[in-house]
Amino acid sequence: MTYSERLHIPWWWLLVAVAFAASMAVAVTAYVKPSVGIAFSVLLIIGLVLALFAYSRTLVSVDARGLAAGRYRVEPEYIAGATALEGEAARNALGPEADHRAFLFTRPFLSSLVRVDLADAHDPHPYWLVSTRHPGELASAIEKVSRVA
Repeated sequence: MTYSERLHIPWWWLLVAVAFAASMAVAVTAYVKPSVGIAFSVLLIIGLVLALFAYSRTLVSVDARGLAAGRYRVEPEYIAGATALEGEAARNALGPEADHRAFLFTRPFLSSLVRVDLADAHDPHPYWLVSTRHPGELASAIEKVSRVA
């Protein structure tokens, strides 16, 4: 494994989830029997925890088989290059300079990206945009793997 990163959610998302669950519990319990309200609240909390856990387990990795972003993968022979994007460059890549055909593997809580240009004429996506906390390291790992192929 050349590079591996889990895209964990920020800690404050848990606070927002707890506040949401508490407000829903109060609202529902006020209108139904207490047993139904408690059951709803427990199921809501379990659902929120599972959803946040699943969203937080997203893995971005680079190895000899290429780039993997979650369940998606691109092999090294189809990678033309990688560019680290931070700040204004990342915002422009997702906004004014965006190509609607691009494959997006982005997370709203991460502001830096790596643009992975593809060398496959048959792929409908001209490039991938992948969220990361370490754009320089990820772009470097992708470049190394694509040169070997």
